[in-house]
Amino acid sequence: MELTLADDRRPRERQLGVHDLLRLSSPDAVAVADPPSWLAGALAATPWVVVRRAPPRGGRVAVGIRGAGREERCAAFLAPSAIVERVRPEDLARRRAWESADRAGHPVMQALRHIAPRLDAAGLPWGIAGGAGFELATGRPVLREQSDLDLIVRAELPCPLLPLRQMQAICETAAVRVDVLVESRQGAVSLAELCGTAEQVLLRGAEGPRLVSRAMLTAQA
Repeated sequence: MELTLADDRRPRERQLGVHDLLRLSSPDAVAVADPPSWLAGALAATPWVVVRRAPPRGGRVAVGIRGAGREERCAAFLAPSAIVERVRPEDLARRRAWESADRAGHPVMQALRHIAPRLDAAGLPWGIAGGAGFELATGRPVLREQSDLDLIVRAELPCPLLPLRQMQAICETAAVRVDVLVESRQGAVSLAELCGTAEQVLLRGAEGPRLVSRAMLTAQA
């Protein structure tokens, strides 16, 4: 993203990134073309949104809003001036948010406790996204018993395969399914696809997904 937080009290070098969770100054701060019936209640209860992978519009950042169920998702746009708190996926990993979570016994939280030290040792910056990230940042219980764990890994592409394969192997030891996106300036790609054998992988950018050569995104050393 190319938008920075407008409040001068916040670090100017911090740019908004996909997966960042943002707390709103007001539930009415988002612009939605056709708001669903559940939207107002969801934002009143939990005034948080997540930055989504789409271009800004009129100086507003593209965000997503989460309702009570999986079918309740809404795209919106938000003025940076309405942001009062920002939580990055890496922030949640750095402060070990799962250790003090209300539902520390949830399978996803237990999986984090199991793999986090090994992910740290693998050397690539990583963070927590998806439902786990939302619950850890906001305190609102959204994870189901069978929920996956969504993680992100920061890397410059092309990236050496060895550390990627190390992280994939670590995630495969978790007791829950772990989905990992490798995030770069070029876009995002599934860690499992990068570590696989397919000639082409799906690269997700702000302008939409496209197939690219896997060999162009990885290096042997």
